[in-house]
Amino acid sequence: MSDTIGFGVIGLGVGRSRAKMVAECPDAELVALCDIDEERLQAGVEKHGCGAYTDYLAMAERDDIDCVLVMTPSGMHAAMAIECMKRGKHVATTKPMDVRLDIIDEAMAVAEETGLIYAVDFGRRYEDEPRRIHRAMQAGCFGRPLLATIEMKWLRTEEYYAGWRGTWELDGGGSLANQGIHQVDLMQWVMGPARRVFGHYAVMAHENCATEDLALAMVEFESGARGSIVTTTTWTGPEQITRVGFHGTTGAAQLDSEALTAFEVEGEPEEPLEPWPANIVEDMVGCIRGEREPACPAAEGRKSVEILRAAYVSAERGGWVDLPVEEP
Repeated sequence: MSDTIGFGVIGLGVGRSRAKMVAECPDAELVALCDIDEERLQAGVEKHGCGAYTDYLAMAERDDIDCVLVMTPSGMHAAMAIECMKRGKHVATTKPMDVRLDIIDEAMAVAEETGLIYAVDFGRRYEDEPRRIHRAMQAGCFGRPLLATIEMKWLRTEEYYAGWRGTWELDGGGSLANQGIHQVDLMQWVMGPARRVFGHYAVMAHENCATEDLALAMVEFESGARGSIVTTTTWTGPEQITRVGFHGTTGAAQLDSEALTAFEVEGEPEEPLEPWPANIVEDMVGCIRGEREPACPAAEGRKSVEILRAAYVSAERGGWVDLPVEEP
C-alpha cells in the first residue's frame, strides 16, 4: 500500500462534501465517485478529475481504492458495506449505520471476519466541545449522572419527503432517525449504555412523510440517569434549534448547535485534548495506517440505531422496551 490512501465515494448527496474532504486531505486521494444520477456524477467528476461509476460494485473492484465512503440512503448502508468489505475495502458509512439491526450485525460480522475497518461518520465526535464533555463525564467530573436532554426543532418541506426520506425502508424513520441520530449518538456516547426506552411518534404536518415528523422518547441509562429526546421537522420559528444538555450531581454542560454555552464541572483534567482528526477522511487515513482506532467504530455506531429502533418499537407496543431490543 502506498502512503496515500485511495478513496471511493458512493452517493453524491452528502457524498459531495465527503469527496471535498478527501480532495483536501494531503494523505488521501479521491480515486472514484459513484452515483446512479449521471448528471450529478459527471458534475462531481468534472470538479475532481477522478473515475466515474454508476455501479458501486465495479468501483469497489479497483485495486487503488483502499476505503469506500458509503453516503447513500440509510437503508442501503449495511448491504453496500458488506459488498465493499468482501472486495477488500475498508468502509465508513454516513449516519445511521442502517435502518435495521440484523443487517448491521451481518455487516459487523463481515468486518470481524475480514479484519477490515468499519466506521460510522458522526461529525460531533470530531468537535472539541462534545469531546470535552465526554472526557469530563468519563473522569467523573459531573458527579453522579442525572439527566441528558435533546431538543431538536427543524423544518423540512413537503418536497423534502417526496423521495426516499421519511420512509421506513430507506430512511428508517423521520426526524428521529435522520435529523436526530447525531444527537442520539452524542447522548449515548457521553452517558453510557442505555437500559430501556419509551417512545412516541406521529406525522403532524406533512402529507409526504410516511414515518414521523415529530418524535418523543425517554431513555433510562444503566447508570440510573435519565434522558429525554424531542425531535421534529415541523418547527416554524425563525431559526432551527439544536440543544443537547447534560448534568449530574456536581456538573452541567449545554450545547446550543455547535456552541458550548454552559460548562461547569468539578476537577476537569488540565491537560489539553489529545490531537484528533478533523473529519471522517482524516480519521480513516489514520485508522488504515494503524495509527488509531475510529472515533466511532461499528460497535459504537450500532448503539444509536438500537435506541431509535427501541423508541419506534415502544411506540407501537405502548410501553417501555428493554435493550437489547427484539425487533418485530
